[in-house]
Amino acid sequence: MIAIIGGGISGLVLGHYLAEAGLEHVILEASEVPGGVMRTLRVAGTALDLGPQRTRLVGELGSLVEELGLAPELLVAPPGLPLWVYRQGRLRKVPLTVMGALSTDLLSWRGKLSMLREPFTAGPGGDESVADFFTRKFGSEAYRAFLGPLYGGLYASDPARMKARHGLAITLRELGVEGSLLLAALGRGLRAREEIPTVSFREGLGALPEALARRAGERLRLGTPVLALEARGAGHLVHLGGRAEGEVIEARRVVLSLPAPQASALLAASAPEAAARIGRLRLNRLAVVHLRATCELWGYGYQVAFGEALETRGVTWNASIFGRDGVHTAYLGGMKNPPLVDWEDERLAELAASEFRQATGCSAEPLLVSRTWIPAWDESWDALSGLELPEGVHACVNWSARPGIPGRVAQARRLAHHLAEV
Repeated sequence: MIAIIGGGISGLVLGHYLAEAGLEHVILEASEVPGGVMRTLRVAGTALDLGPQRTRLVGELGSLVEELGLAPELLVAPPGLPLWVYRQGRLRKVPLTVMGALSTDLLSWRGKLSMLREPFTAGPGGDESVADFFTRKFGSEAYRAFLGPLYGGLYASDPARMKARHGLAITLRELGVEGSLLLAALGRGLRAREEIPTVSFREGLGALPEALARRAGERLRLGTPVLALEARGAGHLVHLGGRAEGEVIEARRVVLSLPAPQASALLAASAPEAAARIGRLRLNRLAVVHLRATCELWGYGYQVAFGEALETRGVTWNASIFGRDGVHTAYLGGMKNPPLVDWEDERLAELAASEFRQATGCSAEPLLVSRTWIPAWDESWDALSGLELPEGVHACVNWSARPGIPGRVAQARRLAHHLAEV
């Protein structure tokens, strides 16, 4: 028996691949709803995603969508959608090609010349921060105008507190970028990524965990928190609570697929050193405000350049990407202003709508305010260096490997193959 603790996207995908391999398993989820941060609600007749708003149909994710019968439900973004940055009082198009970088009004000519020196600079090394890396490679103006906001926005983090070796270097390797980013853009780099479709589903990204949950059937046990792990012989005893209060499962292998704070608490008694390391990992909390506007905007949305007097980090234009009936999703808080996330819903909604109007010129009506979290991938990830989980315990979760939905699917499949061989 393999016990997967956590029924978010990582745990559900892992369960799917274990079932394909014919391995006995159970997915234990504390809440009554599967999917973790990947949840979709229907408000005023429109699907609103509370976590990620879109993904790229790349690698194993495309195959998984086919296997689950979700291909007919796919929504595919129009090709060539631009991405914008709010800087110096208006929206400006982000350059995604070398020619675009030369013609953009995001940068001065001095800033453009600084970018052209990039092919003669080295890749990330040592403990260099993402901010220092981008500044050294492209200049401070390009970093503050769009590179920093775009990369930091992925994790709601400050790139000055993110070490390049933790996430950025891994991403560059996976993209096959070994030297110059500009030369890679001239070849297959960023241009190739634009050829990979950006997708969601008719009923939102929550359709993916819902389909996985249906496929899991009785192997997914909702409302079943794990209270303790106890090493026993070659495996572990998994003590359950909630609906299964007092039940104990004998597991040959245990997989942690739950947020770092919960994973740390679960390991505290049996593996205090590992628990302490995992417990140091920082999570960024985000306020998510869904807005409805009647104006037409064309693009993926916008990030806010560093130094601008806005609290909004960025806005996804769901109406433009997937035809979501005027819906736009604003993100506030994160590492930029953590206390803001605890504001009352009405105050957050008013702020998001006001700043959306300032950036786009469009009035918007708030639809829903929610909150989510994302691993910061900042300097606290130093704690994972030397992490040793107890024998027979594995991690399959967004703090242990590259985040993002394709990254979650890839890690789950790798672990499933490993567990089938041991």
